[in-house]
Amino acid sequence: MWLSVNYDLMKRWKPIVFTTLFIVLFYQAIIYLHPKNLDWVSSGAFTFGNTIRFIFIDQFLIECISVAIIFQLIRIYGSKLKLDHLKLNAREIIWYEVKFLPVLLISFFVFAPFTLTVRFMYHHAPNLSWDIYLNEYFYSWQLYFNYLTPVLLRVYIGINMNLIHHYNTKLGESKKDIQNINKPKKNRLWATDEFGEVFLDTESIQWIIREDRKTYAVTEEDRYRLKENISMLEEKLDQDQFVRINRSTIVNLSMVLNHSFWENDKYILRLNDGHQTEFIMSRDRLNKIKSKLLS
Repeated sequence: MWLSVNYDLMKRWKPIVFTTLFIVLFYQAIIYLHPKNLDWVSSGAFTFGNTIRFIFIDQFLIECISVAIIFQLIRIYGSKLKLDHLKLNAREIIWYEVKFLPVLLISFFVFAPFTLTVRFMYHHAPNLSWDIYLNEYFYSWQLYFNYLTPVLLRVYIGINMNLIHHYNTKLGESKKDIQNINKPKKNRLWATDEFGEVFLDTESIQWIIREDRKTYAVTEEDRYRLKENISMLEEKLDQDQFVRINRSTIVNLSMVLNHSFWENDKYILRLNDGHQTEFIMSRDRLNKIKSKLLS
C-alpha cells in the first residue's frame, strides 16, 4: 500500500500549537517532578503565578516560533527532495524518517536567531546588553546540544503527525469509495419542461405515458417531455423499480395502491398519487407486478 504525502499540514497553526504544548508539558513535568527539584517546589521561592508565566510565555509562546520554523523546514525539505510517496511497511517508514536527519541537525541554526533573540528581549528588556546576548543567547555548542533533544522531538512529532494525518485521510477516502460503490446510484433522464431542458431523477417519477407520439414523465410536481420512447425507457430504467403495464405506460412500483378486476381478463391498477390515477392492464402484466412486489 502506497501513501501520498504532502506537507500542507505543517502550515497550520493547530499542529504547531499541539506539538509545542506537548513538548513543553513533557519537559516541565520532568523538571518539576524530578526528585532533585521537589524541595524547591515546596520552598517559599516557588509560586504558581511565576511558574505559569514561565511555562506559558518563556516556554510555550516563544517555543512556538521554533516549532513553526522547524515545520517550515520539514515542508521545504520534503518538497525539494520529492518525499511525496511512501510505501507502508516498517523498512520504508524507517528509511523515510532517516532522510529527515539533516533537518534535525541544521534546525537550531535556523530558528535560534529568532527564538533566542525574543527570549533575550523578554528576559532583559529594557536593559539589553550585547555581552549577555553573545554569551548566553547566541550560537554555542552548549546551546546546540541543549536543544538537540527538543528539536528531535519536534521534527519527528511533526513528520509522524503528518503521516498519521494522511493515512487517516486515505482510510476515510477508501471508506467513502466503498460506501459510494454500495450506495445505489441516482439515475437521471434528460427531459424538458416549459422552461427548458432539465435532469430528472427517476426516483421522482410516478409514471411514464406515451400520448400523441410523445413520451411524458409525470412527477408529483410537474409533467416532463422525454426524448426516449416507451421501449427504450423500459430497457433503461431500473426494472426492479419500474414496470411496463401496457403498450403506452410504465409505472413506478412504489406508487402502486391497489388493483381490481375490470372486464375480459383486464384489470384496473390504481396509483397512490393523491388522485388514485387508474390504468388498464392485462392479467399477465398484473402477475408480473405481483411477482416484483412480493419479491
